[in-house]
Amino acid sequence: MDTPDSLESLWRLLADLRLAIEEEIDAVSADLVRRRLDRPVPALSGRSRGEGAKGYRYAFQIAGGMYDIRADDRVRIHAAGREALGAVHRFDRTLGLLQAVSPEWLGERLDGAELEFDPTWLLRELSTRLAEVGEDPERFFPRTVLSAFGRLPPQLGRDAARLASSDDLNRPQRDALERVLGSSVQLVWGPPGTGKSRLVARAALELALRGRVLVAATTNGAVDEIAGRLATIADPAMLDQDRIIRVGFDLGAAPDARIDLGAALARRIEGGAGGVDGTLGDLEARLKVDPPAGARGAAPALNPYARAGRLLSLARSREDAEAARTLGRVMLEIARQAERVLEEADVILTTFARLSIRDELRQLRFESLLIDEASTAPLPYVALAASRVAGPAIAVGDFQQLPPVVSSTTPTADRWLRTDLFREVGVVDDQRSSGLPSPNDGLCAMLDLQYRMAPDIRELVSEFFYGGRLRDAPEIAERVMKERSVTVLDTSGLDPRVERADGSRRNPVHAEVVADFLAQAARDGFGEIAVVSPYRAQTRHLRDLVGRRLGRAAPAGLEVSTIHRFQGREKRLVVIDTVDAPPGRSWFLDERRNRDFPRLLNVALSRAQERLVIVATISGLRRTLPPEALLNRLLAHLEQSGARTAVRPSGLWRGR
Repeated sequence: MDTPDSLESLWRLLADLRLAIEEEIDAVSADLVRRRLDRPVPALSGRSRGEGAKGYRYAFQIAGGMYDIRADDRVRIHAAGREALGAVHRFDRTLGLLQAVSPEWLGERLDGAELEFDPTWLLRELSTRLAEVGEDPERFFPRTVLSAFGRLPPQLGRDAARLASSDDLNRPQRDALERVLGSSVQLVWGPPGTGKSRLVARAALELALRGRVLVAATTNGAVDEIAGRLATIADPAMLDQDRIIRVGFDLGAAPDARIDLGAALARRIEGGAGGVDGTLGDLEARLKVDPPAGARGAAPALNPYARAGRLLSLARSREDAEAARTLGRVMLEIARQAERVLEEADVILTTFARLSIRDELRQLRFESLLIDEASTAPLPYVALAASRVAGPAIAVGDFQQLPPVVSSTTPTADRWLRTDLFREVGVVDDQRSSGLPSPNDGLCAMLDLQYRMAPDIRELVSEFFYGGRLRDAPEIAERVMKERSVTVLDTSGLDPRVERADGSRRNPVHAEVVADFLAQAARDGFGEIAVVSPYRAQTRHLRDLVGRRLGRAAPAGLEVSTIHRFQGREKRLVVIDTVDAPPGRSWFLDERRNRDFPRLLNVALSRAQERLVIVATISGLRRTLPPEALLNRLLAHLEQSGARTAVRPSGLWRGR
């Protein structure tokens, strides 16, 4: 029974979280005004461009030159009385041609569609869900929320794993799993390459023995990583019986049909549930539409919602009111069947955003909560997820990696939206000399054995970001590298200059250096390469230059990305372009002005498996950054170890 004091604490917490959300809404709204996206954008014309692994592709003609629309912007497409979520694939600002991808079918022609780029509706939904917790706490679990936020003392202990799938964990992972299974709240600190996803997947199966488990994360990529591991190690019977369900999927990748909600729902419907399959078949015959590939056959290829949505769009275009009414009833039945799929599942995986907006998830309650990528989990979403859970709340992540992305700069938003759970509960205190958790903290287990980075790279990352605690797994410690793992390409002798572009920065000289290096790396047989930069403009410039210079000669596995978007990924060889050079001063690379820079640098460094290359104007950074700045200290450390190589003008593409 919750006491008046605990309920008062809950209400204060929820009020603070909702105030921070309102301030973030104001900041995002102001940015939308600047980008001229504060209102729905009318499409002069629109049509389907076909179907692919990522979903349905749509092309729209809008007014050119007016809107600041970017690739990967989320968009809600309103067309023919329906709406679907999607993502921008490409936008030509001059011509006003926009391509978007959505998992939902909206029809062949989408003339008169409206495109909504305002993401604040997600924040408003989140605020509404939190208000519901405060208004009727008996429907939820306030004690789990307060325990997860450190407002109530946790129960700490150990419990042994029971499943054979947990036997292959290493010693730090087994220690963490025992603490997870024996505690009401437990944080697990997992530096890069230490097997966080491996641990979460095994913990999910162990906790599922006690009741339904919710696995939640901020990004689809994190959820898909856990889902993939579960599909590999779980008892096949769990997959055959749809007891592991992934709700939603990343638009950049096709869902795993073994655990995807849409695929599980299609199997259920094809088996005769609710009479939906027969009704849809009759309507397809009535409207003279071929059944989707796989329907009434092996594995259904089309989510029942999409199948019914396609028919509804066609019925409306043909003004077939009777068919439209029937399809309305069919879609209600599909929703009921989706709820039953989820009610029968043991493990449900989804993003925080979907947890707040999906109707079929709203009424579900869970016995355990597993949060992955906890450093990026906004606290309001943590509170929402914890409110649905009767038992333990477990968070796994790395507070030395990137924090949540926040637009607002107000103190309230800073306090409640930028703070990660490790700092909220007090295991991390930035006011302490090291800022790192005590090795004896019973609330925080550390995974300290890494399997990703070559020893030289691990040593650098461990020394600067993990207090020297990070160790190499035996197979990594025994790895013998043919050449130095870390190289600094010093561009000081090239007199590089930074240009401003679209509110960002680019450095053409650095781009030439990177292109030249990539050409040599391709000749040396390196294929898996990432080039990361802190600036969007430099990333775009690098992509264009590499495409023009190298074409098909570029490394086959090359990816060019901002550092933010590459978190959670890894490559054999990583090139970090620091971009900044005199005469301009860098605030972004200066932790005094950009407190997230140390975590940004850590992410960039720790993506590399075998080789790490840093492109930097060393003399310029020494003039424009303080001597004690993190980047200067790191570059000085590498220079002393002999990692510096001066780049000569004759070696550049432009000099040939």
